[in-house]
Amino acid sequence: MDHVSREVPRQMLVLKTLVIGFAILLLVAAVILIAFGANRMGGKGFDLATLPVPDGCRVEQMTAEGDRLILSIGGPGLIDGGDCRRVLITDMKSGKLIGQFALQNP
Repeated sequence: MDHVSREVPRQMLVLKTLVIGFAILLLVAAVILIAFGANRMGGKGFDLATLPVPDGCRVEQMTAEGDRLILSIGGPGLIDGGDCRRVLITDMKSGKLIGQFALQNP
């Protein structure tokens, strides 16, 4: 009978050790995931970006794709003998203009 009473606490000790070990492992994994998530979301941004929308023109449509902001410019205004129809592509991380397309009728 004495032999049985010693085996049960030893098995419980092993079980308690495993549970504590897995809890610590889970806590470490959670801290790592939170740190990586905060790093991705809390990246440096920019304060103010100025984009070249000519006088008489207006932003007609705005779309975000990944790290890009795509602006469709239009309106009744004329620029350099053409019209306002342009597509501006900007980088949302830096706020800088990457490129633009001038739309013309053939």
